[in-house]
Amino acid sequence: MDQIPLSATVDGVSAVCIRDGTFLLIERGREPSKGWLAFPGGRREDGETPHEAAIRELQEETGIIAASVTYLTTVTFDYSTPEFPSQKPFHLAVFLAHNATGNAIAADDAAAVHWLRYEEMAGFDVTESVLDVARELAANFKAEDFK
Repeated sequence: MDQIPLSATVDGVSAVCIRDGTFLLIERGREPSKGWLAFPGGRREDGETPHEAAIRELQEETGIIAASVTYLTTVTFDYSTPEFPSQKPFHLAVFLAHNATGNAIAADDAAAVHWLRYEEMAGFDVTESVLDVARELAANFKAEDFK
């Protein structure tokens, strides 16, 4: 996938955690996209690298602790509207979690957690960007790649 962007351009992060061919998704408890499923994640804190933010957000929202993460891609959301044309885009860096331990629980702003296979995601409200990342990972899935 892509090289990680400069930290200054990353507004938020997501952490993809895979176990037994299933993806950990949280049900968003707050807007934007309340009720939709997404990879655990959120905004970066001051002075935090994107990698650190991904590990922290995964733990805060699910209790899962990743030993490390690998950058996968960046998704850009354009929130500008005719009423607010100057609204800047939001850059979300997506990471793959490695050696993740613990039992997933809904915490912080997660209303629920789900372990789903890619094929099961179509039955839920899931954003296209989450489906795109999951589709690519599922297509190339090898158990040893996700430890």
